[in-house]
Amino acid sequence: MERKLMIAPSVGCCDMFDMERQIKIIDEKSDFLRMDIKDGVYVPSFGIGPDFLAALKDRVKTPMDAHLMIEHPQDYLEVFAEAGAAYITPHTDCIEGDAFVTINKIKALGCKAGIALNPSVPLQTIEYYLPLLDKVTIMIVDAGISGQKVITQTYDKIRELVRIREEKGLDFLIEADGSMNKDVYRPLYEAGADMVVLGPPALWNKSDDFEEAWDIMEKELSEALK
Repeated sequence: MERKLMIAPSVGCCDMFDMERQIKIIDEKSDFLRMDIKDGVYVPSFGIGPDFLAALKDRVKTPMDAHLMIEHPQDYLEVFAEAGAAYITPHTDCIEGDAFVTINKIKALGCKAGIALNPSVPLQTIEYYLPLLDKVTIMIVDAGISGQKVITQTYDKIRELVRIREEKGLDFLIEADGSMNKDVYRPLYEAGADMVVLGPPALWNKSDDFEEAWDIMEKELSEALK
């Protein structure tokens, strides 16, 4: 059976005045709900918080992934687990001093453990705790800064991660995130990514009407993978 490229729309991008309708469509048609948590410190922008997840917790069926672009994720693991996150995904450089403790705590809270790597971070950084992970997010741009060009060298990182996963018999998802658009679906798929994160360029900016924007995105994704 042909491998699918899963999608994880960044739900914080929804139009506040059309939020309920957009979230219903995303929940019905997506594989994951990406929750981008940004603190204005680790990254120079702000995002949604745990209250956003808590408001959706009993209203959506699709797993919520809390992508913690925050400086001290260790302090908020319980908060996001309680808010309904199925996956909690901090960044490597924020947990390098207590990575095993952090990942094991995420799992002890009943969540799946992810990790996110900025483009300049080598895979060797996560080598020793890779067997504990359920998902690895490869940033194809620097986190938290909009309008960047995709860093195509990151495709090699995805290929290498696929090789390691096969060689070691591991079972984590490989996700690509950043400046997603129709031109990168195919190379990311061929590199071995299992899932892509959709932001405004890939989805919301396609049309003023969200349903139409969704249809355009689906068509572009389908055509890219033919």
